[in-house]
Amino acid sequence: MGLNSYIAKQFSRPAGFGGKVISFIMNRQNRPLYNETLQLLPVTDNDSVLDIGCGNGYVLNMLARQYKCKLTGIDISAGIIKDASKRNRRFVDSGQMKFLCQDISKMPFADSSFDVAYTINTVYFWENLAETMAAIRRLLKLDGLFVNALYTNETLSRFSHTQIGYKRFSQEQLTDVGENAGFSVNVVPILNGAAYCVLYRNKNLENNRTEMSG
Repeated sequence: MGLNSYIAKQFSRPAGFGGKVISFIMNRQNRPLYNETLQLLPVTDNDSVLDIGCGNGYVLNMLARQYKCKLTGIDISAGIIKDASKRNRRFVDSGQMKFLCQDISKMPFADSSFDVAYTINTVYFWENLAETMAAIRRLLKLDGLFVNALYTNETLSRFSHTQIGYKRFSQEQLTDVGENAGFSVNVVPILNGAAYCVLYRNKNLENNRTEMSG
């Protein structure tokens, strides 16, 4: 396996010592992206918040230091979930935060479990965009918000490792799939246009009532 293939694989599913190194690099590199994404999350102390692809829990730690909300992180990598639990031990022990090793396509949560959900730099690795969006909407309460933060395709093209295994989406594709899933959608450029957040609001009340009764 070449170096770029190895790096790309670690970004998509961190594992072992290499996963720890990649997670450290990822957190340093993406800190501006984290900060701007957090500004768009309407979190309050009473909310339930889901981090999809939480990595080593760096962003959840930032939230836990600001709010008393209930925080849940899922990630496909068992090793990185262990690291996240260690990093956030005091929040886990207090019951404020929990972690699950879980594939995004099989999220084991009841309908309307979360007020806010977000993911940062994971959409490139989703197997089925439409099915995942439908699953996220099911987990959100009415008027709940899902924030999908990602770099633009132009920004991704500047890195050699992102040429392997990274799916590319246009803003139009991400908007259309959200609207088809029943969200109202808004796109917010961040980092001077190098990245953006797609805001998906669960406002389709009629469809929610139909699904819940049906």
